[in-house]
Amino acid sequence: MITVAELWTRLDALAAPLPSERIALATALGRILDEAILAPEDQPPFDRSAIDGYLVHADQAPGLVTLVGTVTPGSPPPDAAPALGTALRILTGSALPPDSAALVMQEDTRPAVHSGQRELLQPASARHIRRRASQARTGDRLLSSGQRLTSGGLALLASLGVPQPLVHRRVRVAHLVTGGELVAPDAIPLPGQIRDSNSTLIAALLVEAGAELCWHRRVADARSSTAEALAEALASTADIILISGGASVGDHDHTGALLAEFGFKIHCDKVASRPGKPFIAASLEGRLAFGLPGNPLAHFVCFHLFVKRVLALLAGTAPTYLIRATLDEDSLLEDNPRETWWPACLSHANNTKLVITPLPWRDSSDLTVLALADALVRIPPGGTTQLQLDVLPCR
Repeated sequence: MITVAELWTRLDALAAPLPSERIALATALGRILDEAILAPEDQPPFDRSAIDGYLVHADQAPGLVTLVGTVTPGSPPPDAAPALGTALRILTGSALPPDSAALVMQEDTRPAVHSGQRELLQPASARHIRRRASQARTGDRLLSSGQRLTSGGLALLASLGVPQPLVHRRVRVAHLVTGGELVAPDAIPLPGQIRDSNSTLIAALLVEAGAELCWHRRVADARSSTAEALAEALASTADIILISGGASVGDHDHTGALLAEFGFKIHCDKVASRPGKPFIAASLEGRLAFGLPGNPLAHFVCFHLFVKRVLALLAGTAPTYLIRATLDEDSLLEDNPRETWWPACLSHANNTKLVITPLPWRDSSDLTVLALADALVRIPPGGTTQLQLDVLPCR
C-alpha cells in the first residue's frame, strides 16, 4: 500500500500532455491553449474616439464652431484635425487623425442658432481619445500557453484575428460501472437494489474537469460481462478507462485481475487513504485505467485526488494544488491510522482568512455530504490538533 503523495509522483510520470489541435472559437471555451498569443498589431491599432461628440483642434476654446463634416466608425481617419473655429461630428469608435486632435462630448455642447454651427460649452480635451497601443503593443504576450480559455479570452482571440486557436485535445474517458445491485435512477429498486449514482457523479465530474465522456456502460458483477464490457471500452477512443466498483478483493471484485489479463501494468492496488483505500491505477501503451471503489464518497475522493490530477496533466495544465486553510472547528476530526481526506466547505472569514468547515459523514457510502462538499481536508494519520491544514479544492 502506497501513500497519496507516492501515487501522485507515479501518476505524474505517466500523464504526458495529449496532442494539440486547432479548433473553432465557438468550441474552444474551457480548452487549454498550446501556444502563446502575441499581439499581431498595436491595440488599439489607431487613435479612436471613446465618445459621441465633436472632433476639434487641440487649441479650440469654448464657443461657436462651424460643422465641416462627420466621421463614422469604419471610415478612414481625417488627414488632420479641423482648423480652429471648425469641427467634425464624430461617433464612438471612429478613427482620429494622429496629431493635434481633441474631443468635446456631445453633452458639453448645444445647438447654435445657425444649423451649420454648434456651441462648445467646454474646452477641447484629449481625455476621451483611446490612444494607439494604449492596451498592448505589437508583439506583446496577451495569452500564455497552458492558459484555460474563458469567454473573455475567446473575445480577445476574435479581436486579434485568431479564429482557430491551438489547444490540447480534450481528454476522452470511458466509464464502466459494475454492480448487480444497481438500477437506473428512474427505476424503483426492488429489495436489495439501489439506484446507480456513480454514473451521474462521474459524468458530472468529467464535465467539471473539461473532459469528454466518450463511452459508458453498466454491467452486473459477473466476470464474463465485466470482461466483455472492458474489451468494448478498450476498443473505444478513450484515453482513460474508469471502472466503478470491483476494485477490492471480494469474490466479485474483478477489476485488477482483468486489467492485468488485458496487458495493463498495475501501478497501485491500494492507497493509504480514507476513504478510497481500494484504488487501482494501471497503464497500457500510453492509456491509463483506474479502478475506483464503488462507494460514492470514495468515488468523489479518489476522483479529486487522482483522476482529476491526471485529466489536468493530459490536458496540458497544472493539477489542483493543496492550499492552507484554518479550521473553524475541530470536533468532527477523528483519529485514524490512515491519512483521511475529509469532505468540507471552503469559505472566507472577513474576506481575508480562508476557513474550512468539515462536514459530517458516516461512511464512504454517504451521499448526503456530496451536495455540500467543495474541498477535501487532509488529516494526517493518527489525527491532528493543528488548526492549519492542507486542503484540496474540488471546484
